[in-house]
Amino acid sequence: MFRIIALLMAAIGLTACANNDKVVGAWEINDVYTSTIVSANPSTGGKTFQGPPINTMDAANTFEMFSLRTEQSQQGVKTYQLFVTLTYFSPWRYYESANLLNKPASTFKVVAREAGACEPQGCIFKEVMAIEMTDAFLRDHMDNGFQVTISSKTGVSSDLFVPAQYIKGYLKAVDGPRN
Repeated sequence: MFRIIALLMAAIGLTACANNDKVVGAWEINDVYTSTIVSANPSTGGKTFQGPPINTMDAANTFEMFSLRTEQSQQGVKTYQLFVTLTYFSPWRYYESANLLNKPASTFKVVAREAGACEPQGCIFKEVMAIEMTDAFLRDHMDNGFQVTISSKTGVSSDLFVPAQYIKGYLKAVDGPRN
Protein backbone atom coordinates (compact mmCIF):
# COMPACT_ATOMS: atom_id res chain seq x y z
CA MET A 1 0.00 0.00 0.00
CA PHE A 2 2.85 2.38 0.89
CA ARG A 3 4.46 1.77 -2.52
CA ILE A 4 1.23 2.64 -4.33
CA ILE A 5 0.88 5.91 -2.39
CA ALA A 6 4.55 6.74 -3.01
CA LEU A 7 4.13 5.99 -6.72
CA LEU A 8 1.03 8.21 -6.91
CA MET A 9 2.84 11.06 -5.14
CA ALA A 10 5.81 10.77 -7.52
CA ALA A 11 3.49 10.76 -10.55
CA ILE A 12 1.65 13.85 -9.33
CA GLY A 13 4.94 15.62 -8.67
CA LEU A 14 6.31 14.80 -12.11
CA THR A 15 3.07 15.88 -13.76
CA ALA A 16 3.26 19.22 -11.97
CA CYS A 17 6.86 19.70 -13.16
CA ALA A 18 5.95 18.81 -16.73
CA ASN A 19 3.38 21.61 -16.96
CA ASN A 20 5.61 24.66 -16.54
CA ASP A 21 3.55 27.68 -17.49
CA LYS A 22 5.15 30.17 -19.88
CA VAL A 23 2.76 32.90 -18.80
CA VAL A 24 3.70 34.93 -15.76
CA GLY A 25 1.17 37.23 -14.14
CA ALA A 26 1.68 40.99 -14.53
CA TRP A 27 1.95 41.32 -10.74
CA GLU A 28 5.17 39.33 -10.96
CA ILE A 29 6.95 42.24 -12.68
CA ASN A 30 7.16 43.85 -9.26
CA ASP A 31 8.20 40.55 -7.65
CA VAL A 32 11.13 40.25 -10.05
CA TYR A 33 12.00 43.91 -9.50
CA THR A 34 12.08 43.56 -5.70
CA SER A 35 13.85 40.16 -5.83
CA THR A 36 16.73 41.37 -8.01
CA ILE A 37 19.82 41.67 -5.84
CA VAL A 38 22.05 44.70 -6.41
CA SER A 39 25.53 44.53 -4.94
CA ALA A 40 28.77 46.46 -5.21
CA ASN A 41 31.53 44.80 -7.20
CA PRO A 42 34.74 45.72 -5.34
CA SER A 43 37.01 44.39 -8.09
CA THR A 44 35.59 46.76 -10.74
CA GLY A 45 34.07 49.51 -8.63
CA GLY A 46 30.78 48.88 -10.41
CA LYS A 47 27.58 47.02 -9.54
CA THR A 48 26.23 43.52 -10.07
CA PHE A 49 22.51 42.88 -10.63
CA GLN A 50 21.40 39.28 -10.02
CA GLY A 51 17.85 38.42 -11.07
CA PRO A 52 15.85 35.82 -9.14
CA PRO A 53 16.16 32.26 -10.43
CA ILE A 54 13.54 30.60 -12.59
CA ASN A 55 13.31 26.89 -11.70
CA THR A 56 11.81 24.25 -13.99
CA MET A 57 12.08 20.54 -14.77
CA ASP A 58 12.13 19.20 -18.33
CA ALA A 59 11.03 15.90 -19.89
CA ALA A 60 14.56 14.45 -19.55
CA ASN A 61 14.37 15.00 -15.75
CA THR A 62 16.78 17.90 -15.91
CA PHE A 63 16.44 20.46 -13.14
CA GLU A 64 16.79 23.83 -14.86
CA MET A 65 17.68 26.99 -12.95
CA PHE A 66 18.36 30.19 -14.87
CA SER A 67 18.44 33.94 -14.31
CA LEU A 68 19.66 37.20 -15.77
CA ARG A 69 22.82 38.81 -14.44
CA THR A 70 24.27 42.23 -15.27
CA GLU A 71 27.65 43.76 -14.56
CA GLN A 72 27.75 47.57 -14.57
CA SER A 73 31.13 49.30 -14.74
CA GLN A 74 31.99 52.49 -12.85
CA GLN A 75 31.35 54.33 -16.11
CA GLY A 76 27.82 52.89 -16.32
CA VAL A 77 28.46 50.37 -19.14
CA LYS A 78 26.26 47.28 -18.65
CA THR A 79 26.90 43.73 -19.86
CA TYR A 80 24.06 41.19 -19.65
CA GLN A 81 24.17 37.41 -19.32
CA LEU A 82 21.68 34.61 -18.95
CA PHE A 83 23.17 32.21 -16.38
CA VAL A 84 21.94 28.63 -16.71
CA THR A 85 22.48 25.71 -14.32
CA LEU A 86 21.35 22.26 -15.49
CA THR A 87 21.40 19.41 -12.95
CA TYR A 88 20.63 15.79 -13.85
CA PHE A 89 21.13 12.09 -13.03
CA SER A 90 23.04 10.27 -15.74
CA PRO A 91 26.39 10.26 -17.47
CA TRP A 92 27.89 13.60 -18.39
CA ARG A 93 26.01 15.38 -21.15
CA TYR A 94 28.63 18.01 -21.98
CA TYR A 95 26.43 20.89 -23.02
CA GLU A 96 28.18 22.67 -25.88
CA SER A 97 25.87 25.14 -27.64
CA ALA A 98 22.80 27.32 -27.36
CA ASN A 99 20.21 28.55 -29.82
CA LEU A 100 18.66 31.87 -28.98
CA LEU A 101 15.37 32.26 -30.86
CA ASN A 102 16.40 29.40 -33.21
CA LYS A 103 19.74 31.05 -34.08
CA PRO A 104 23.11 29.92 -32.69
CA ALA A 105 24.23 32.02 -29.74
CA SER A 106 27.80 33.08 -30.48
CA THR A 107 28.52 34.01 -26.86
CA PHE A 108 27.75 30.63 -25.22
CA LYS A 109 30.31 29.44 -22.70
CA VAL A 110 30.51 26.70 -20.09
CA VAL A 111 31.39 28.23 -16.72
CA ALA A 112 31.65 25.04 -14.61
CA ARG A 113 30.98 21.31 -14.52
CA GLU A 114 30.59 19.43 -11.25
CA ALA A 115 29.96 15.82 -10.29
CA GLY A 116 28.01 15.33 -7.08
CA ALA A 117 26.82 12.50 -4.89
CA CYS A 118 26.05 9.10 -6.38
CA GLU A 119 22.82 7.22 -5.68
CA PRO A 120 21.51 3.88 -6.98
CA GLN A 121 19.89 5.68 -9.95
CA GLY A 122 23.19 7.35 -10.88
CA CYS A 123 25.35 10.33 -10.01
CA ILE A 124 24.25 13.93 -9.90
CA PHE A 125 25.89 16.13 -12.53
CA LYS A 126 25.69 19.91 -12.78
CA GLU A 127 26.72 22.14 -15.66
CA VAL A 128 26.74 25.93 -15.44
CA MET A 129 26.63 28.02 -18.62
CA ALA A 130 26.43 31.69 -19.57
CA ILE A 131 25.05 33.37 -22.69
CA GLU A 132 25.81 37.03 -23.25
CA MET A 133 23.09 39.24 -24.64
CA THR A 134 22.64 42.91 -25.36
CA ASP A 135 20.46 45.51 -23.75
CA ALA A 136 18.72 45.95 -27.11
CA PHE A 137 17.92 42.22 -27.30
CA LEU A 138 16.30 42.23 -23.86
CA ARG A 139 14.29 45.37 -24.60
CA ASP A 140 13.14 43.90 -27.94
CA HIS A 141 11.73 40.88 -26.07
CA MET A 142 10.01 42.70 -23.19
CA ASP A 143 6.59 42.02 -24.73
CA ASN A 144 6.87 38.31 -25.61
CA GLY A 145 9.88 36.93 -23.76
CA PHE A 146 12.32 34.60 -25.49
CA GLN A 147 13.33 30.96 -25.65
CA VAL A 148 16.81 29.44 -25.42
CA THR A 149 17.65 25.85 -26.35
CA ILE A 150 20.79 24.43 -24.74
CA SER A 151 22.17 21.34 -26.55
CA SER A 152 24.65 18.69 -25.42
CA LYS A 153 27.12 16.39 -27.17
CA THR A 154 24.92 13.43 -26.18
CA GLY A 155 21.88 14.83 -28.02
CA VAL A 156 19.93 15.94 -24.95
CA SER A 157 18.62 19.51 -25.07
CA SER A 158 16.77 21.79 -22.68
CA ASP A 159 14.33 24.51 -23.76
CA LEU A 160 14.28 27.48 -21.39
CA PHE A 161 11.73 30.27 -21.59
CA VAL A 162 12.36 33.73 -20.12
CA PRO A 163 8.93 35.40 -19.79
CA ALA A 164 8.25 39.01 -20.70
CA GLN A 165 7.28 39.94 -17.14
CA TYR A 166 10.61 38.66 -15.84
CA ILE A 167 12.49 40.80 -18.35
CA LYS A 168 10.38 43.88 -17.53
CA GLY A 169 10.88 43.52 -13.76
CA TYR A 170 14.58 42.80 -14.14
CA LEU A 171 15.24 45.77 -16.43
CA LYS A 172 13.24 47.98 -14.06
CA ALA A 173 15.72 47.00 -11.32
CA VAL A 174 18.76 47.47 -13.57
CA ASP A 175 17.56 50.85 -14.83
CA GLY A 176 16.96 52.05 -11.28
CA PRO A 177 14.76 54.96 -10.29
CA ARG A 178 14.14 57.63 -12.91
CA ASN A 179 14.61 61.26 -11.91
